[in-house]
Amino acid sequence: MKKLFLLILCFGIHSTAFAQILSGIDEVYPLQGEFAAIKKGDQWAFITKDGKMAIDFRDDLVLTNKVNASKQTTSYPIFYDGRCLIKKLIANTYYFGFINEKGVEIIKPQFLNATNFSNGYAIVVLAAKDSIGFNQVLRKPIMSNYMEEYVIDTSGELVKYLYNPRKNVSANNKNGIPTIESKFIAPNLVATKTKTKKWEIHQL
Repeated sequence: MKKLFLLILCFGIHSTAFAQILSGIDEVYPLQGEFAAIKKGDQWAFITKDGKMAIDFRDDLVLTNKVNASKQTTSYPIFYDGRCLIKKLIANTYYFGFINEKGVEIIKPQFLNATNFSNGYAIVVLAAKDSIGFNQVLRKPIMSNYMEEYVIDTSGELVKYLYNPRKNVSANNKNGIPTIESKFIAPNLVATKTKTKKWEIHQL
């Protein structure tokens, strides 16, 4: 009877020590900050360091390229400054936005492209239109599409215009996300490429 009790006790301890939390996961990535990204099928989710589900599986999370210790590049969603990139296809165009650490859409998808946040800022691409004339036959203005880059803060407010519009482009980006010409080079410095392909450095 004593042996049976010890066997049950040992089995109980073993089962508790290796208790299963989640199963059927296709990919698992290391903890980054407070969360680890996991993948099932075509959807991603975030779990805490205790293995609890923080954000349930969804298909709108944007992947970030990361280089691991073996110098291999892997891609998975990640939080920076409490924000994670998402994208939504609206009228044949992808728009980028951000969720917070509760999975709530905190900055609605409205940008043609966006970087992750860094030191409280992100670079985004916005579509814009400009009137370049007037069609007398159709009695309506002739519009030119272009894209401009801005710096935003974690609330989504535009804090810096980066002076590099690209003229006469289509906002339809389903088959190709427009590249971002600007980049952060220090916590409060951003470099942006001008029309002449030269660089300008701006302070935030």
